[in-house]
Amino acid sequence: MRSTIIAIGVFLLWISIKLWYTEAVIFKLTNAVCESYNESWFVIHQCRLRAVNRVKITFNFNGIVLHPANNISVNGQIFKKANGYKPWVLKASIDVCRFLKKTYNPFAILVFNLFKEFTNFNHSCPFMGPQIVDGFYLRPELLRLPFPSGEYLFEITWLFDKKPQFATNVYFVFTEDL
Repeated sequence: MRSTIIAIGVFLLWISIKLWYTEAVIFKLTNAVCESYNESWFVIHQCRLRAVNRVKITFNFNGIVLHPANNISVNGQIFKKANGYKPWVLKASIDVCRFLKKTYNPFAILVFNLFKEFTNFNHSCPFMGPQIVDGFYLRPELLRLPFPSGEYLFEITWLFDKKPQFATNVYFVFTEDL
């Protein structure tokens, strides 16, 4: 009987800490800027944020790949704001076609797990037609890295056949108020 009460007490303590921690974290999008470098390959129709409430801001993206793209790579980097945006710890180049067959990069796995349920960008190469991210919002429970509080820029450059086609720059705030 006593071990059951202790187990229930530990479980309730764990739940209260978990709820307290997730409420004490602010993790929200602040701006999104998308630019197509080659509109004969990729056209961006929508790249915007929409405020649902004070703490939930969704990202909506709609673009069309006009020709089949078989050799897609991504250069991603996170910048932290400190007297301007300075390069931070995370920087990666990913072969998207290889990654979608078998996930191999921990940074890319983290980012992909954040937005995979909000997109149709989950099939193997070649890519053609509409590429959509609809209603994406940041969730602190999926972020498994210890981030210091601050403002960040996540810069992604998409390359088709090793030529830059478009860029998506997403600005976000991460604040821990523990």
